[in-house]
Amino acid sequence: MIDYGAKIFFKRFIRPRAVTIGILAALSFVGASFSFIIPLFTKSLVDDVFLGGRSELFYRILVGTACLYIVSALSSYFSSLKKRELDLLLFNDVAREAFNSIQLAEIKKTQEIKIGDMISRIMTNTRSAISMFTFILPEFAVIIVRIIVPLVIMFLLHFWLTWAIVIPSMLFIIPTLFFGRRLEITQKASLVKNASVHSFLKEALSMMPLIKAFGLERWSDNKFNERMRDYYDASIDHSRNSSLNGSINSLMYGVPVILLILFGGPMVIQDSLSIGTFAAFMSYVALVFGPMAQLAYLWSYYKISSPALDRVNELFQLEQEKVGEEHLVLSNGVITFNDIWFSYDNRPILKGFNATFTKGLNYVIGDNGAGKSTILKLLCSLYSSDKGRIIIDGHDLSNVKTEDIRRNVSMIFSNPYIFDGSIYENIHIGDLSASREEVIRAAEKVKAHEFIMKLPNGYETQVGESGLKLSSGERQKIALARGILKDSAIILLDEVTKSVDIDSRKAIHEAIGHMKDDKTILIITHDPKEIAYGSNIIHLRQ
Repeated sequence: MIDYGAKIFFKRFIRPRAVTIGILAALSFVGASFSFIIPLFTKSLVDDVFLGGRSELFYRILVGTACLYIVSALSSYFSSLKKRELDLLLFNDVAREAFNSIQLAEIKKTQEIKIGDMISRIMTNTRSAISMFTFILPEFAVIIVRIIVPLVIMFLLHFWLTWAIVIPSMLFIIPTLFFGRRLEITQKASLVKNASVHSFLKEALSMMPLIKAFGLERWSDNKFNERMRDYYDASIDHSRNSSLNGSINSLMYGVPVILLILFGGPMVIQDSLSIGTFAAFMSYVALVFGPMAQLAYLWSYYKISSPALDRVNELFQLEQEKVGEEHLVLSNGVITFNDIWFSYDNRPILKGFNATFTKGLNYVIGDNGAGKSTILKLLCSLYSSDKGRIIIDGHDLSNVKTEDIRRNVSMIFSNPYIFDGSIYENIHIGDLSASREEVIRAAEKVKAHEFIMKLPNGYETQVGESGLKLSSGERQKIALARGILKDSAIILLDEVTKSVDIDSRKAIHEAIGHMKDDKTILIITHDPKEIAYGSNIIHLRQ
């Protein structure tokens, strides 16, 4: 029943919570055991008290029944509470691990999955995957007991009547297996279409200014409707199979009742079966075949949960970044690209690239698509080269610890990547150990302090998602202040001035000029006017 991926998931997340799951199973067994006794009380009440006249048993049966229901209610309460707590703990564990796996994966691999799809896997599919272990498997074990024990009691009460009821009812296993497979296929398709809706919403909502500026509301609405139709078609197919499976499962309870009346009724009339035993059989039929119908439902639920588990496991199987063992100790800040080859989606970007960058200002210019940004991403270990070596002060980058690379290399992107938070937080993440004074000093170096202090809340001003409450120049200044605060020996600047005003551009160049004597700075630019006299220039062509 459990495949390899589920076994790995179990070892990683479920086994550490085995004690809690054991308590849950015990509480469920306690609750189920009371249901086995109640029909026997009913049999005694009918045959011994009502028909046999043993009135002294009446209050014993009454008190015993009341006690059983009270204890059953308490066990049900604690079982439900513990299960909800376990679900939340496991959701926290799995979601955190999935998010961490994405962060540590090769960025080329994560870019193969849409962001909306990732969100869907972490926040939605994770819950379905967890339910396989917190609900389906424990409930399966309990249901097996709930079927076997009443069935044994039924055989003890009347062997041949039990066989007459059970054998025809077993035929319902066949459609259950068929629909289980159908549900797995249709659920997987539904999950993929649901992820597509999430991805489109993420993109459309983040690009709302573009949509409005170009009057693309109708176009966007049509795109959304198209994805919703695909999701509807996939989901309605799943719903049809689920509904048909449910209706057939409902017969699993109705048929045994009809068989009991068909065979047991004449036996009661002929006095070969007592009324109390018939009443007990009626209760046990519910206790046996009700769980059998639930078993069929659990099988369907398992088939529905399997695709969700597969989608979550795919995040854990993402290829991780290559991690070296050497420490990076910088002396001169000399960077050498030696015969570097790199391709993306089988499209060659760099072919035999060679260059040397030294302390001071280094500029990379050239055609669009020639690989300028790729050079910086290779240098800060966002990508790994297909062939060749990148050497920093004698250290082969492929052998260096990733954390050493990230500590010694700072990259300021053309998109400044501003988080939804305060200005202070967005600068402070450059060095989380920095003091408030150091954060302000970094902002002053890029001439950001002036505009920050004019805001109503100063450094505590909330910038909004992606910094939408700030201008492009203000966002870029904050990103540069973040890089200055990090104070790395190597600084990479990817067209940081392409969409800022003249004053912001001047402030950024002044800040760069103050750092050029102490750091190795690589700058990508399309504007020849920005190139400082006497700098090292690398010209790339496609």
